[in-house]
Amino acid sequence: MEQSNQPNETINIAQIIKQKNLVAYFQPIMSVTGKKILGLEGLIRGIIPGAEKTIPPQQLFSAAHTAGLTIPLDRACRDAVLSAFLDYYQVNPDLLLFLNLDTAIIDEVGGSNYLCDQVDKSGISPKNIVIEINESKALNTSGLTQFVTTYKNKGFLIALDDVGAGFSNMDRIAGLKPDIVKIDRSIIKDMDHIYHKQEVFKSLVNLTNKIGALIVAEGVETRSEAIQVLKLGGQVIQGFYFAKPGNDFVLKAELIAKTAEVVDAYKALLLKELDDYNQKCLAYTQTVNGMIKALAVVDHPDEFDGQLTKCLTGAEAVDCAYVLDESGIQCSDTVGAKNIGACEKLVFHSAKMGVDHSIKNFYYNLIKRKQDTYISEPYVSMATGSLCITYSRVFRLAAKKYILCVDFLETQQPLAAQLP
Repeated sequence: MEQSNQPNETINIAQIIKQKNLVAYFQPIMSVTGKKILGLEGLIRGIIPGAEKTIPPQQLFSAAHTAGLTIPLDRACRDAVLSAFLDYYQVNPDLLLFLNLDTAIIDEVGGSNYLCDQVDKSGISPKNIVIEINESKALNTSGLTQFVTTYKNKGFLIALDDVGAGFSNMDRIAGLKPDIVKIDRSIIKDMDHIYHKQEVFKSLVNLTNKIGALIVAEGVETRSEAIQVLKLGGQVIQGFYFAKPGNDFVLKAELIAKTAEVVDAYKALLLKELDDYNQKCLAYTQTVNGMIKALAVVDHPDEFDGQLTKCLTGAEAVDCAYVLDESGIQCSDTVGAKNIGACEKLVFHSAKMGVDHSIKNFYYNLIKRKQDTYISEPYVSMATGSLCITYSRVFRLAAKKYILCVDFLETQQPLAAQLP
């Protein structure tokens, strides 16, 4: 069918609802690590009476809103989706149906039993129904909470949709304790090479893990994005990479095969990254060893700065370096391979001699856990604003223990460039 671009006023929404001129579309939601189809999201298209043209959902609901028919349309859409899903459910009784619910309706009708009655009549178990709601659009927080509690008690699953877009409230997400959290496409898009999106996604994974929810990455369109989801702790994916929504969806074996391809590519990436990491650590160790050798022959800690400056001349991989005493107090200046003062953002300042670093991981893990070497996760340096890792190593001078800290610049390559 063709898609209509008619303006709202030419759509007879009342007739569409009365005659049930609606067709259900489905998009698979894939458990990549489980190598299976976890569920289908039910979507809807209107059909122009007497024409072979479909009406996109945004246009359909806009017309219903204008005519004051949002609730009847929402209910008619659910009837169409439940009816169409029954065939898939009978083939696979474990399949989930992700059913969209206009959150504004919750504000209007509260926790009515209409949805329960619809599901009862459909012959589908409530445990197979995932009610998708967009919490950011709900004005009545207490009403939303009551709705979620009521339907969870009836056996339904609750999913929060479009999390990470617009004004998603993290406190509200934690308070509602959904079964599933769907991460919006705005976070997923280009996440394979945009570092701050990776950090947002990891934070959402941590939050969902703590509230006992499953995370679904929405809008995944490329293999690189799919692999990045796995890399950051996600396991379930929805998006064009696997399949576009369709009204003739078939539970194809090709979809399962595609999950296996993603898992295999991810495994290959892990092996490559491990090899790259080992090579990088070897280069880091050689640099640090040379610096410690130079520091260990001075007569007094006052000479640390001069030796660090000599060692870092031409060391393009090093952001900066400094020395701590056994108590975690910085006993050298922060010496940079490049001009640290070139950073114009006032929030970033290199630490000076006398600063206490005793609560930092690169100190605590060495002294309190009695390790000789510590390598941090990547982070933004407060000295220069660069993404870096800190490599710290214990050394001795005149029977006293010191810690050399070297910040190595960390590059973030697009995931696609890393794939074998």
